[in-house]
Amino acid sequence: MDAAVLAAALELLAEVGYAGLAMEQVAARAGVSKASLYLRWPNKAALAAEAMQRRADVVPDIPDTGSLAEDMRRFLRALLRGEHRGSQALAAVSGEIANNPQLREAFRGGMTGTLVNSLRTIVTRAVDRGELPASTDIELLSLLPVAIVQQWRLVSDQRPGEELMDRIVAQFYTR
Repeated sequence: MDAAVLAAALELLAEVGYAGLAMEQVAARAGVSKASLYLRWPNKAALAAEAMQRRADVVPDIPDTGSLAEDMRRFLRALLRGEHRGSQALAAVSGEIANNPQLREAFRGGMTGTLVNSLRTIVTRAVDRGELPASTDIELLSLLPVAIVQQWRLVSDQRPGEELMDRIVAQFYTR
């Protein structure tokens, strides 16, 4: 049931946007009852966040090449490709996150949290290998790419590309 519901939610997000998304629509498209949705997801924010995380393939696997710059480059480029697959649904919720505390919290605990944890793993491995000093602010370096990409969208009103990902790596993740 979860797979059908999450697929339906992702499709509807892309079609009608977050504001137009209704639990009734998701239930009907997935062929389940609305009550069964609420047993699993307390609200549409939680459902949208999980659909984005599990069905859009936005957060890629964590590479381990033995090099901070290469791991970060591969991860960010894979993120860019994954984001493209779920881009319509992601665009539908991105504008709402700033103004909807419930949706923002769901994303913080879901997709965004998973993304930052993945970046934290890459940076921590680099510290453990001695590529970065033990005094490195791991949290800051883990949040940096996410913040830059989000801000890029707002300021430039365009989708980030590989060039931006390469610039992030060159500026912050190389010696």
